Amino acid sequence: MAKVLVATGTSQNKMNKVVDLLKKGLDERNVSADIVAENIYEADVSAINPDVVVLVGVNKVNADIPTVDGVPFMTGIGIDGVIDEVVSHIS
Repeated sequence: MAKVLVATGTSQNKMNKVVDLLKKGLDERNVSADIVAENIYEADVSAINPDVVVLVGVNKVNADIPTVDGVPFMTGIGIDGVIDEVVSHIS
């Protein structure tokens, strides 16, 4: 199964919001993925080994893993595009 890392430097509530919106969007597209949510400052990306990272904030991930801008989950503008981009990396 594909794995998505949601990495944020924000609060747990905001991280949960991103995960919930992403799960809903993937379900609507009939796409299954294991979603792992971690604080970007504490996440061991190599141990998690995701197929794609949804990054919320201006942080960077030092790995050769596709990274998708997750800020639209916070603004509410462009969420479908982000979900489509995630699907393109895990399908």
